[in-house]
Amino acid sequence: MVTKQQKEQVERVTLKLPKSVASYFRKMFPHGKRSEFVVQCLEKYQHEQEVIHMEKELKKVGSIRQV
Repeated sequence: MVTKQQKEQVERVTLKLPKSVASYFRKMFPHGKRSEFVVQCLEKYQHEQEVIHMEKELKKVGSIRQV
């Protein structure tokens, strides 16, 4: 089975972090696992933003229906 991550082309991105945070990041996530962690965080954030957007749209529709 081919996952979404395997289908997509990989692109290198540079993150600028405070030195203490970067050291912790390297210590806690071994090479190869850092990218997976960042992807999971970004996908979670993206999903949360989509939910917030949907909730706003539903509130608009709900307020229109009540009138």
